[in-house]
Amino acid sequence: MLFTRQVDQGYAWVALAASFSIHFTIGLMAYTFGVINISIMEEIEDDITKTSWIGSTLFGTISLSGPVAGMVHQRLGSRNTAMIGGVLMLIGMTLAYFCQTVFGLFITYGLMTGVALGIAANVAGVVPGHYFLKRRPIAFGVSMAGSGAGLFTGPFARYLLDQYHLHGTLLIMGGIGFNMCIAGALLRPVRHQETNKPIASKTEEGGCPKQHSEATTLMAPEEEDNSVQSSDAGSPKPICKASLLLTRIRVFIQLDFVMYNVSVLLWCLGASSCIIHLPSYAEYKGSSPIQAATLLTAVGAGSIFSRILVGIISSDPNIDDVMLQVGITGMTGILALVFPLFPPSYNAQLAFSYLYGTYCHGVYTLLGPMAINFHGLPNASISYGIVCFFIGVGQLLGPPIASVLYKTSGIYEYTYIFSGVCSILSSISAASAGVFRRRRRSD
Repeated sequence: MLFTRQVDQGYAWVALAASFSIHFTIGLMAYTFGVINISIMEEIEDDITKTSWIGSTLFGTISLSGPVAGMVHQRLGSRNTAMIGGVLMLIGMTLAYFCQTVFGLFITYGLMTGVALGIAANVAGVVPGHYFLKRRPIAFGVSMAGSGAGLFTGPFARYLLDQYHLHGTLLIMGGIGFNMCIAGALLRPVRHQETNKPIASKTEEGGCPKQHSEATTLMAPEEEDNSVQSSDAGSPKPICKASLLLTRIRVFIQLDFVMYNVSVLLWCLGASSCIIHLPSYAEYKGSSPIQAATLLTAVGAGSIFSRILVGIISSDPNIDDVMLQVGITGMTGILALVFPLFPPSYNAQLAFSYLYGTYCHGVYTLLGPMAINFHGLPNASISYGIVCFFIGVGQLLGPPIASVLYKTSGIYEYTYIFSGVCSILSSISAASAGVFRRRRRSD
C-alpha cells in the first residue's frame, strides 16, 4: 500500500481535492432535492408533507449515520470507506429509478443514498485534519466549500428534469455519485513521524494502570491533552477494557461537548427547514420554477465564500471557534426572522439566498476542527460522527415540522419564523458550550 508523509504540501493537496469532490457530490445530492421535490409532487404524489419526508430522510440519514460511519472509517481507513460510499450511492439511486411511490423513494433516494453519503461525509470531514497542520482551518474551509459548490447545481438538476424527467435524473445522479470511488482511491494513508512508547503511571484505576503515549504526531499540544489513546502492549485484563471503555464514554459526554451538539441540532433544525422549502416558498411568492431553482445557486455562492472565509478567520489563534459559531448562528437567525418582511420579488429572494448561505454555512467549516479540538485527532472520526448524528436529527425533523406549520396554518412565513428561532437558540447553546469548555479547562 502506498503511503505519504507529505503534510501541508505536495500530495496533501491531492487529498484535499478528493475531499472537496466528495463534499461536492454530497452537496449535489442533498441540496438539489428542493428542485427535485417539485417533480416528485408532479409525477408521483402531490402531497408536500409526504414528499418532504424523502428530503428530510436524505438530509437526516447523511448525518444520523455519523457514529456508524465514524467506526467504519476508523476500522477500514479513508480510502475503503469512501469507495464503499460510492458503491452504495450507485445502488440506491439505481433502485430509485424503478420506484413509482413516495415510500419507494423514501427507502432508496432517502435512506439508502443517505447512508452512502453519510459514510463518505465522515471521510471528507476528517481527512483534511490528517494531511494538514499549519493550514488545517483553511484546508477544512476549502474542503467544506465543496458542499457549497453543490448548491450551484440547482439549474443543472432543473435541466436534467426537463430533459430526462424524474427517474432519468435520479439514474444520472447515481452515476455522478459513483465517482466518489475515484476520489476515495486518491486518499493514501498518512504515515506520520511518531513514536509510541506506552508508559504506565503510578496511578491505577480499578487495578488497571493508566497508559499514556509519548507521541510526536500531527496533533497540536491541546489535541494531545484531549486525546484518549490505548496501548496494544500486553493483553489487558477485562477490567482494564471496561475502564478504558468508561473513560472513552466519559470523554464524549462532557457537558461542553453535549451543549455544542445541542447547538448543532438547533442550527440544523432551522437551516434544513429554510433551504428545503426555499424553492417552493419562492414559487408561492410568484417566482417561476427556473427562478426558484437559481436561488439555490445564490445560496451556494454565499456558502462557498463563507466556508473559505471562516477557515481563514479561524486560523487566527486569538479567535475562539465556539464564539465564532455563536456570531454566525445568531446572524443566521436574525436573517431568517426578517425574511418574511422582504418584498415578494425575485431580486429580494436572491439577495436573501446569498446572505443566508453566507452566514449559515460557515458553521460547516468549524465542525471538523471542533471535533479535533474536543477529543484529539485519534478520536476525530468518532467525535465528528457524533456531531453529524445531531446534524442528522435536525435535518430529519426540520422540514416536516416546517411543513406541518404551513399546512395547519396556511401561512408559509411561519416556516422562516421557526427557522430563525431555532438559529437564535443555537447561538445561545453554543455560547453556553464555550462557557462550560473554559470552566473545564480552568478546572
